[in-house]
Amino acid sequence: MHEHAWDSTLLAIGTEPQLFVDNLLIASVQDSTRRWHAPERYQDGPLFTEDRPWEHRLWTAYYGSTTVLRDPDDGLFKCWYQDQEGDPRKGESPGSRPPTNFAMRATLLYAQSADGVHWEKPELDVRTIGGRRTNVVLGGGDFGDAHAMTVVRDPYPPRPEERYRGMLRRIWYEGAVRRRVTTSVHSPDGIQWSVYPEAPTFGSRGGSPGDVNLLWYDEHARQFVVNIRAHVGGLPGAMNLRHPFRAHGFLHPYQPHHPLSQNKRRVWQSRSHDFVHWSEPLLIAVPDDDEDGLDEGYYGLSQFRIGHQYLGTVGLFRKVDNTLETQLLQSRDGLRWRPAAQRRPFLSPRGSGHWDAWMTSLFSQPIDVGGEHWFYQGGFNYHHDWFLAGPNEELDHDETRNPAGASGGLGLVTLRRHGFASLSANAVREGIVVTQPVSSPGRRLAINARCRPGGSIRVEVADRRDRVLAPCSRDACDPFTGDSVQHVVSWSGDPRVPASAGDGDWRALRFFLRDADLYSFTFLAAA
Repeated sequence: MHEHAWDSTLLAIGTEPQLFVDNLLIASVQDSTRRWHAPERYQDGPLFTEDRPWEHRLWTAYYGSTTVLRDPDDGLFKCWYQDQEGDPRKGESPGSRPPTNFAMRATLLYAQSADGVHWEKPELDVRTIGGRRTNVVLGGGDFGDAHAMTVVRDPYPPRPEERYRGMLRRIWYEGAVRRRVTTSVHSPDGIQWSVYPEAPTFGSRGGSPGDVNLLWYDEHARQFVVNIRAHVGGLPGAMNLRHPFRAHGFLHPYQPHHPLSQNKRRVWQSRSHDFVHWSEPLLIAVPDDDEDGLDEGYYGLSQFRIGHQYLGTVGLFRKVDNTLETQLLQSRDGLRWRPAAQRRPFLSPRGSGHWDAWMTSLFSQPIDVGGEHWFYQGGFNYHHDWFLAGPNEELDHDETRNPAGASGGLGLVTLRRHGFASLSANAVREGIVVTQPVSSPGRRLAINARCRPGGSIRVEVADRRDRVLAPCSRDACDPFTGDSVQHVVSWSGDPRVPASAGDGDWRALRFFLRDADLYSFTFLAAA
């Protein structure tokens, strides 16, 4: 899935920010390199964890079980997260309790924050436990388990009751029969939820896309997008064609380059206008049999868009180590995804002694706050499934003997706005970056850049025939020597960028870097 789908239409950039996470815009570089950057943790501990009597084990590190967004109407940061009750030593997991002893197990809870850092868990009237109001908003009682739910805000709801939409795996019993159905729900406020009368369908896949459903709203297409874990099992029975031993463990055996048994975790995408009728799922992100590990799979993909560039945070699951880290993927069309940052981790679990010791996730789109992207992080202090599967497999591990110690939480990591990658030069040689000619009606140029002490950036503007457009020459450029996410470039004090005679809005940029990092540029409309 590494094919490029590039043509000149992608060089009509308008007034959208342009990142340097791929080579589309680069005509040539000299003495410059691309440096990848990772977010930094806001603090050492979580923003919140299990701290209410009705909370048992927060499922925040598992993709598809937590959502954080900022409501543009009231400005509040809002979080929906899953709590999991049960004792793995008794074989208890979502929906596993027999109907004669049925009780609340997987529930959806709600928290909110005015500043995104200090969170409150309001006690609501939706569900009471032991006579006390709670922040549980879905699950328990006759509803059954509310497992693996994610939430999206509809910017154009057809009814006020559909301002928030959600997708989950609902699990309940009818007599002795366990039912597991993908369910769509809606809410006017994110607190009072109602089930759609019609179950969602996903093309020929029907109503069973799996239990990892990461939602996003595509403003350009005005469509709901869900990245799902579907078609995981391959052809029934195929996983044992060349594996004569007993298929044991949390996941089945894997056969590289075997199309009948493609049972690694992969990412499929489906789209919908009404949140009920979804398109045929398309395979969009696949671990590579040669370049990725034999045991590595994609747990879930949360995607977002900056300008014309799609980016996504994908959970990389390593079955043998039983850990989950976050890597960065990129795409130009939202369908062909490939690894960024040379497959280096974007966010890693920190190991024993930390609240996010063995699993970490970035499950929602980033929220822009000031000059930063805020990513909300899920963390878990136990491994992925040793504490869950241990009793059945007779695993010898502390987590199997003490599953009650498993704990999750919500954290925050921050990244400079557009700061995923930079074109960088040092102080020894001046770096030169020349872009392809790009088309934009903008008449000012802003750069997102950082100069180290003594460093500088100058910019020159040329037409498609490499002729400098006066007065935007290198010598006339007022050097930038600071650190800004949006610095408007000027030439002899004038920020105006002229049109190109004969070529109109097509212009090429030449950046001259000395001990500096260039993260992005944007053509701005005239002031």
